[in-house]
Amino acid sequence: MKHITINFLSNNGDFERLKRGGNIKGSNTKNSDFSHQFNNPIHSGEDLLDSVMDYDKIFSVVKKSVKAALGKERSGLGLALSNLPVTLGAFWQVGGNYIVMNEVLVKAMSRITRNPREFNSFVYTILTHEYLHSVGYIDEFQARQMTAFVAKHTFGSDHPAVIMSTGDIWKQYPELLSMQGGDGSVLKIISRFDTDSTSYIA
Repeated sequence: MKHITINFLSNNGDFERLKRGGNIKGSNTKNSDFSHQFNNPIHSGEDLLDSVMDYDKIFSVVKKSVKAALGKERSGLGLALSNLPVTLGAFWQVGGNYIVMNEVLVKAMSRITRNPREFNSFVYTILTHEYLHSVGYIDEFQARQMTAFVAKHTFGSDHPAVIMSTGDIWKQYPELLSMQGGDGSVLKIISRFDTDSTSYIA
C-alpha cells in the first residue's frame, strides 16, 4: 500500500521538483502559495496566543478556530518532532494519527521571534495547516487557503498568525534557510497533546 504524506513546505529551498509541479517521496503535495483574499474577517480571538503556551494549548486553539470557521473537527491526533530538512515545516500522512513538525525550525523560531504571540503564531500556522489536511482538505493549495481563512476568521487581519498564513514563512524569516536541517532520523513523541479529546475520560 502506498502511503501519501502531506507536507507544509517552503516555496524556496531544496525541493525543486515541487516548483516544477512534481512530487517527492510519495507525496501528492504541489508547490503553491498562501495568497488569497477573504471578506468579513471576524475579530474574535486576537489575544488567544499571547501567553506562553505548550503544544497542547496551541492545538486547542487550532481545533476551536477550525470548528468555528469551518465546522470541521476530529480527535485522536498525536504530535511528534523530527529533524527534518529546513524547507519542510511539517507533514501528516494521509490516514495517519500523527502530525510531525520540524524541530529544527521550532528551535530556530523560539530564538528568532520576539514574543510569545509571534512564536505561538508560527506553531499555530503549522499545526492548523496539517490539521486541515487531517479533516479533509487534502489538496495542498486548498489547505493553504483554508489556513489563511481560519486565521483571519479567528484573529482579524493584522495578527502574526494571519501574516504568516497568508505569506511565505521562509521569506518572512529568511534566516530559517541557513539552519542546518536533518534527515528525519530522529523522532520525538510529544506526550501531552490533544488533551481536549481525552479529558472527559475518567
